Amino acid sequence: MDLEIAVSARDVYGKQNRRLRSTGVVPGVLFGKKAGSIPVQVDAKTLDAIYREAGRTGIVKVAIDGGAPTSAIIKSLQRHPLTGKALHVDLFALDLTHEMVADIPLVFSGVAPVIEQESAILLAAIDHLKVRALPADLPSSFSVDLSSLVDMDSTIHVRDVLADDKVTVLNDPDELVAKVTPPREEEVEEVVVAEGEEAAEGEEGAEGEGEAAAEAPGEGGSGESDGESS
Repeated sequence: MDLEIAVSARDVYGKQNRRLRSTGVVPGVLFGKKAGSIPVQVDAKTLDAIYREAGRTGIVKVAIDGGAPTSAIIKSLQRHPLTGKALHVDLFALDLTHEMVADIPLVFSGVAPVIEQESAILLAAIDHLKVRALPADLPSSFSVDLSSLVDMDSTIHVRDVLADDKVTVLNDPDELVAKVTPPREEEVEEVVVAEGEEAAEGEEGAEGEGEAAAEAPGEGGSGESDGESS
C-alpha cells in the first residue's frame, strides 16, 4: 500500500513560521531536479504518522493542494531538541528511474553467546551503511545478526551484512561493524599510608605501652615496697 500525504503550498517565511508551528502545522520544502524548490506546509500529526511508517527511505506520494501526486522521500525532519516537535521537513522528489545514494540504518538482532557467557560488552563501530539503488529498492534498514559473536576474537564486518542484489553497498567490505570487548574489572581502591604517618603511629603505640607498664605494678616491685615499710 502506497503512503500518501497531502500538503499545501506555503506563503509564509522566516519568523512567520513560528506562528505556523503554533497552529500545529510544519513548514517544509519539496525539492528535486524536476520539481525545483516548492515551499509547502503539512499537518504535524499527519507528518509524524507518515514518518513512523516511511522513515527516510520509504516512498511517499506527495500531493500539493490536491494536485497530481509526486513520489518523494522524507529527506530530513528537524525536531525541537527538548520537546521533540517537528520544526521543518525536507521532501525530496524522486526520479524512480534513476539510482540514488542513501544512508540505511543498521538494526542489531539476535544474541551474542560471548556476551551471555563472559559478560562481554558489545561495541558497534557504525550504525548505518551507505548504499546506491533505485528509490523503490531502498531497504528501510539492514539486520545485523549478533549470534556469530561466539568469542572475544569474533567480529562482524560490512561484508557480513546481507543486502539484496538490487542494492550496492558503498562501504569498504572490510570495514568493522561490531565486535566485543572484555568486561570491565571493578577497581579496588588501595589506601596508601605515608612513611611519616606510619612512624607517628608507631610512636603513639610505644607511648601507650609505656604508660600501661607504669600503671600496672610488677611482682618484684611490690616485694621491695613491703620490705621498706617493714
